[in-house]
Amino acid sequence: MTDGATVVSGHARGVQLAFDELDQSLRDTTFVVVDLETTGGRPGEDAITEIGAVKVRGGRVIGEMATLVDPGRSIPPAIVALTGITGAMLLDAPRIERVLPTFVEFARGSVLVAHNARFDTAFLRAAATRMDLAWPSFRVLCTVTLARRVLTRDEAPSVKLSSLATLFQVSTRPTHRALDDARATVDVLHGLIERVGNQGVHSYAELVDYLPTVSSAHRAKRTLAAGLPHAPGVYLFRGPSDEVLYVGTSRNLHRRVRNYFTGSETRGRMK
Repeated sequence: MTDGATVVSGHARGVQLAFDELDQSLRDTTFVVVDLETTGGRPGEDAITEIGAVKVRGGRVIGEMATLVDPGRSIPPAIVALTGITGAMLLDAPRIERVLPTFVEFARGSVLVAHNARFDTAFLRAAATRMDLAWPSFRVLCTVTLARRVLTRDEAPSVKLSSLATLFQVSTRPTHRALDDARATVDVLHGLIERVGNQGVHSYAELVDYLPTVSSAHRAKRTLAAGLPHAPGVYLFRGPSDEVLYVGTSRNLHRRVRNYFTGSETRGRMK
């Protein structure tokens, strides 16, 4: 990690997957695992002090990014004690206005992964909003949620990153520094993916479907796709009065329509 300067390695840039490509195998899916350090826990009021990110595909690291970030304010003593990041370390660090566009390009087209992803994505979104920067519609995977789904309470009474790091014997121990914690989360992610693979989950769509993100009633509507062909075509959703609610096209009608009733469909307007 280089204090005060952005470090980016690796040049593999993906493109945003089309909805029809969610069945891409987990081995072929690009993940960007991100971790933040901040001045506190309030995304709208506190600020980012460090970003660490690791890009992986097929179990291999293909790029890393790490930088301290000048938050434009003092750091509470409790946060200094936790992270070891002091105000003096941030004097020459770039502001978030310089850092965030670089991170967005680094992560574009990937699945964004974080441990307690709601926290990290809330800070990133809040920063983008303040900058008037368009935030891409990243697909997001939370390793806390995945761990709670995959692991029993006997083997993982706690799903804190430090606890899972011990369970999966990670190569980099979490230290409350962004790049270390992102690297530890990579090993946790790979350990969890190995577990779900043993349960027959091999694609990103299957992984999202495996997570408890939709109600059983919603999921049961997958049967609407039962009679549709695995072939290209046009599909329509109709309302109670036979009015057309939505029209779409797909290279695989059965798969596309089925995915509307699983966790693979994340667009609020479609729900």
